[in-house]
Amino acid sequence: MSGSSTTPAETPRFPLATPFEGLEPASMWRYFSDLTHIPRETGNEAGVREYVRAFASARGFACEVNEVGDVLLRVRPEAKGPCVALQAHMDMVCVSRDGAAFDFARQPIPVRRDGDFICAEGTSLGADNGIGVAYALALAEETSGPLEVLLTVDEEQGFTGVQGVAPGWLRAERLINIDSEEEGYLTIASAGGRDFVARLDATRAAAVGEGARVALEIVIEGLKGGHSGVEIHRGRTNALKVAAKIVAEVRRSGGAVYGLAGGTAPNVIPSSARVVVGLAAADVEPFRARLVALQGELVTVEDPGLRITAALSAAAATDPLAPSVVERLVKLLEGVPTGVIVASKLDPSQPFVSNNLAIVREVREVREAREAREAQANGAAAYELVWMSRSPSDEELEKLYGRYRALGTELGVELEAGKLVTGWAPDYDSKLLARFRDIYRARYGKDAKVLEIHAGLECGALKAKYPGLDAISVGPDITGVHGPDERVSIASSERTYALVRAVIDAIHAEG
Repeated sequence: MSGSSTTPAETPRFPLATPFEGLEPASMWRYFSDLTHIPRETGNEAGVREYVRAFASARGFACEVNEVGDVLLRVRPEAKGPCVALQAHMDMVCVSRDGAAFDFARQPIPVRRDGDFICAEGTSLGADNGIGVAYALALAEETSGPLEVLLTVDEEQGFTGVQGVAPGWLRAERLINIDSEEEGYLTIASAGGRDFVARLDATRAAAVGEGARVALEIVIEGLKGGHSGVEIHRGRTNALKVAAKIVAEVRRSGGAVYGLAGGTAPNVIPSSARVVVGLAAADVEPFRARLVALQGELVTVEDPGLRITAALSAAAATDPLAPSVVERLVKLLEGVPTGVIVASKLDPSQPFVSNNLAIVREVREVREAREAREAQANGAAAYELVWMSRSPSDEELEKLYGRYRALGTELGVELEAGKLVTGWAPDYDSKLLARFRDIYRARYGKDAKVLEIHAGLECGALKAKYPGLDAISVGPDITGVHGPDERVSIASSERTYALVRAVIDAIHAEG
């Protein structure tokens, strides 16, 4: 681990975005405004890390960075009272509406204010989890007792950040995770999860004895997408499932498939996809008519904005995918489930086991030396399908793994399972939970709701390393996470911040 910087440095400041002017708490919104200027897509958290190190150096807080890039601030460890840890993650999901061009590595998030909400213009906002980071930095400044601020990398894809937190690094016995998205709910448990990747060779074969084909690019767009945990039960249309139906139609029409792509991340319900196909000239208009009919069949109340369009495309530069490849690709897209698989017995409207068919893409792979030398030198094309399963039960996730293995064996595809992320089991006797409930009731005259969420929170991985850690997760109202409709409530952010601060002050007052 590396220690805090020895050279004092002012926290970098960017021009305060107009939508944040006059908002309270001012320091929290200032830090969130700064974060909208800093690239923080998963795997590119270095800018946030340096920002936090400068923040700590300017205030004399010890700052440590571990081998995977997580940051831990030790704030006033000598002060009176029990130490409280605040935890959030530095990365965000970067999505633009319908896949529109936007360079998240160079362009600041285009923020706007819409009544009580802060949102972005056509991209994800990064309130998940920039608000958590901003809360933690502001509370480090504004409270008076001992704190630890743990900010992790790679929460959105692999949990490698929290998995890299070594036992003994944290000293606090109470931890407040600020990565929940509904005010008035106190989260005490979360689902575990596992990513899967299936690969099949993308063999191409020139059509023999057939006339020229008209190339069409089919675009699927207008879907809501969203978070594959907290919104998977809403019945939103999955763009990759739509793409599978279109490819099946192409095959029935005797056409060819040149390419297929869609989805952005394992934890995002895909809202758009593209398919490039070739059809005989006489089949183009009947096929367009079938697409219009298919769109009508697939529009739902939850996803009324579905659009399927087909435009003439430049002649494909490559041969079409071999029919056997297309057949296996369709069967794989159809065979991998998406949505709720098993409903919760406690609340049948909520999921207990779910899966999100997330990404399909063509990749170039370098083969082993035992393979053809040409493939080793130039790379061999393959298709990858990526999906993410969730459940608080490791046993249920293992059952799904068996189901996927059987499908892979049947279709002759390579299947890779990611690391199993264990869920977070509830502790109904938590003293931290009792403290939050008491203060919430005193402030609002009603009880907060206790929640077990169908999404991944880092508390589970931390509890596995710190069995005695008393943890809870809270946050303001944030909707549309992992999508271009993401927004955070201004009033809810202020109230939730005040609640967290009141709890911290009460714990510090214990002496």
